[in-house]
Amino acid sequence: MKVLSLLIHTKLLLAILAGVSSIVSFQVWQYNQAQYAKFISDSKINCGVDIELGEDAVKRSPSLRALKYQNKRLRELRQPWISSESASPGAYVMLLRSPASTLPPNALPFDDPFFTSLLNKEESPKTLIVRAASFDLAKKQATVKSDCTKKPFVVALEDLYLEYQPIDRDLRRSDFDILF
Repeated sequence: MKVLSLLIHTKLLLAILAGVSSIVSFQVWQYNQAQYAKFISDSKINCGVDIELGEDAVKRSPSLRALKYQNKRLRELRQPWISSESASPGAYVMLLRSPASTLPPNALPFDDPFFTSLLNKEESPKTLIVRAASFDLAKKQATVKSDCTKKPFVVALEDLYLEYQPIDRDLRRSDFDILF
């Protein structure tokens, strides 16, 4: 009888322990879901800011505006390594030629309609500010980070431009109004 009583107590304790652990695991799952939702929300905001900064850079720069809207590439446009002596990590304007998507096909966006829509081809894709992490000068590629993607992705150096173009100062002082 003592053995049976001990067995019942043990099973009762195991049942209570299983119930408590399931409640705790559900609360941990709920907490993780809330944290992930907050992370996605923050990433949307940050991605939107990067898109706004990219679009503002194009609006401020006559040379980038001419490149994006008229497909006119001035020789003096500054790009990492291509038109300067070095390529250093930092923020760059990623400007893909149209029709293209805002993000290149090799980018891995978050699983959310807002982010996946950035892979849709558009006649005039959005311009994005990205942060260069590393450069492969032999392949003329850069690995860039964006708040719009899960992981860094590779982009051709020819699609990256300095945010502030030195030629714009000269164009603004001249009578050359084709770009304005």
